[in-house]
Amino acid sequence: MAKAHVNKRMLVRSGSIKYQFANHNFDFWFQWLVGFQTNGGSESGECFYTASRIKDGDPESWVKEWSELGGRTEQRAATTLTKGHTVSAREAFLRAYSYYRFARLYMSIHDPAYKSLWQKSIRCFHEGTKRLDPPVESIAIPFEGKTLPAYFLKPGNPLEKHKTLIMIGGGDTFVEDLYFYIGPAALKRDYNVLMVDLPGQGGLPFDGMPMRPDAEAPMKAVVDYALSRPEVDPHRLAAYGISGGGYLVPRAATREPRLKACVASSAIPDFYEYMTQGDPKAEGNAKKLETPLYRLLIKLMGRRVRAQLILIETYLWRWGVKTAPDWLRALKTFTFDPREIRCPLLLLIGESEYEKAPVSKAHQHQCIEQAAHPKKDLIIGSYSDGAWGHALGTNLSLMSQWVFDWLDEVFEQTAENSSAEPALMERF
Repeated sequence: MAKAHVNKRMLVRSGSIKYQFANHNFDFWFQWLVGFQTNGGSESGECFYTASRIKDGDPESWVKEWSELGGRTEQRAATTLTKGHTVSAREAFLRAYSYYRFARLYMSIHDPAYKSLWQKSIRCFHEGTKRLDPPVESIAIPFEGKTLPAYFLKPGNPLEKHKTLIMIGGGDTFVEDLYFYIGPAALKRDYNVLMVDLPGQGGLPFDGMPMRPDAEAPMKAVVDYALSRPEVDPHRLAAYGISGGGYLVPRAATREPRLKACVASSAIPDFYEYMTQGDPKAEGNAKKLETPLYRLLIKLMGRRVRAQLILIETYLWRWGVKTAPDWLRALKTFTFDPREIRCPLLLLIGESEYEKAPVSKAHQHQCIEQAAHPKKDLIIGSYSDGAWGHALGTNLSLMSQWVFDWLDEVFEQTAENSSAEPALMERF
């Protein structure tokens, strides 16, 4: 199976710092879950205790333990709510969402229990967010005869127009996850946030909406909706994409002039190159997955590869394809030209990916060098700052600081230029 070669070329999403698991994928997701504590999506004590009970690399153990923690936390929320403790109930419901959601990571999307657990997690999210002040608004954005699930968050003063961030996740996310990634941080800085799933994300593949390369099509519907709201300042509208959103948002920005700033962590101008990290044997290895001999070998290896197979199965489902070779062929259509990005551009990448994933590193510099707007910046989250991880999920406070400080400066400059234009015209 050319194991050593594949390991050297694999997409790096976890750094050299281990929290709990020897299995790199398990530890990657665990680091993300612990990072959610910043915005009320987890508690480290609950997380580390539960992780200590999980058999490393065993997906059934992962699902069982996080589901049980979700159940205990949801029950605590319900009990405190009956006693009138609204804040305590809200906080527990939000954490219960995260635990149920992360349990689903290693549950097959074909498992009859998957949708039930998904709905349970959404119910907890709604129970928590409706008790915020102001509550999170659930939205369905019309698109091609169907709808895109979304949420709108706004600061306390609804009579003013505010800076607005459209937040897009990646190939693994559900729209509710984005609240714990950046929602409270945006509200503290007086930003509206429109969080939305595009085709292929969240549960949209269940509705026959797989990933599609023309991200500008659904994003047009999203921008249309954002600009229909009286709270949104059209001159201060930005979009931020993380993980696979590092393709979706910059691609949309190349064709959507109403976006006044673009942020990605990190940029993916060529999805095929990104996922294979330049491995010349990627397509050959993908074909091996479909051979009877390889399938027999996987069956004999049993649980040692079950977790990886679930993740592959999930990606095939999200892209609407049946086999790994089909998926790689589809990825080749997911490209954008950085030279067509004409708005200010900010890219962020964790040191683990910057140093260990050469194609990811090259992509960032390609976009920074070629993007048309003069305002374009690259931030590398370091190990010493605790911001080494994928989409800087290991330090969400610092990520938010970098993103919103940069956006504030961009929008301030935009306001100065807008106010200067009439004065300049008066001189002629």
